[in-house]
Amino acid sequence: MKVDYIITGQGICGTLLSQMLMSAGKTVMVFDQFSEFSAGRVASGLINPVTGMRVVKSWLMDELLPAANEIYSGLEDTFGIKIMNPVSILEFHPTAEANDIFNSRLPQYPEHIRIAEHKERWQQLFHCSHGVGEITSSIIIDLRLLQDTWRLRLKEAGALREELLDWSKCIVEENRVTYKDIEARKIICCEGIAGSEHPYFKMLPFALNKGEILIVDIPGLPRNHVYKNGLKIAPWEDGKFWVGASFDWKYTDTVISEAFRKQTERQLKQWLKLPFTIEAHWVALRPASVDHKPFAGFHPLHPAVGIFNGMGAKGCSQAPYFARNLAGHLLNGTPLHKEADVMRYKGMLSRG
Repeated sequence: MKVDYIITGQGICGTLLSQMLMSAGKTVMVFDQFSEFSAGRVASGLINPVTGMRVVKSWLMDELLPAANEIYSGLEDTFGIKIMNPVSILEFHPTAEANDIFNSRLPQYPEHIRIAEHKERWQQLFHCSHGVGEITSSIIIDLRLLQDTWRLRLKEAGALREELLDWSKCIVEENRVTYKDIEARKIICCEGIAGSEHPYFKMLPFALNKGEILIVDIPGLPRNHVYKNGLKIAPWEDGKFWVGASFDWKYTDTVISEAFRKQTERQLKQWLKLPFTIEAHWVALRPASVDHKPFAGFHPLHPAVGIFNGMGAKGCSQAPYFARNLAGHLLNGTPLHKEADVMRYKGMLSRG
């Protein structure tokens, strides 16, 4: 069986890239072993254009946000589903200094931030004494619905193998790749954390980190906002809320920790004035990179082998733009974005 491309992994990267290639008329075979608790299924799905204690616009956001809006809305039209949920983020400032920093940014980012309205309302729901800012241009993407919908389309098209690809049985040549009964022009690895152990790309500077979250029932809390105060509270499925997340860069295991649950419960009690019930506790590893930029492109010594990975907690915002860039490179020879192209690590990969 001949196809144009093999794609390994059907997280947000594999989903968007395979959909773009197939919509352009290319033949694709996706290899993916489903996991309910992969990073892309545990993530909140939030796109936040302004982040951090310094309240600055995220890297490349002027390009990423329009691309995300265009591509996700196009998928809504194509699939007949609702995956984009515009929300505002309410930033509950922990200190007077944080409030001052936020307010100092108001003239710089008027299209993204403002002082939150209805202060009295939020004081009824939360303990807050240092002001509340609002980020107005945020979106929550329903990653589960998007991935599940595309997975069904792949199955219907006969373009999904529900298994892990065994790289020891993959024959890589300069202009083609053969795996079992499938021959492809190229193979692109969208394998998330498994990319850090990939035989062709394990030399890349991955920076995996462990994230834990709680699913919480909070009756009476409005669902048209995300709430931040160290913790993040975001709307989730079935009327519940997503609460988290931790970033553990020195993790020693991949299991849920009682310490995180207790600390988060304590923080919620100190912050919320509403009663809440913890419904679930999940953990996943994020496939981030040391320089916080994606890995996209092809191996310098094996041009038939590519990668699309390394976005960590920024997958929702970065994946649409860079999937379109990588698809354009494959389809039309469009240059890869120089800050994402894995050729920035050519020397490292050539030694691997």
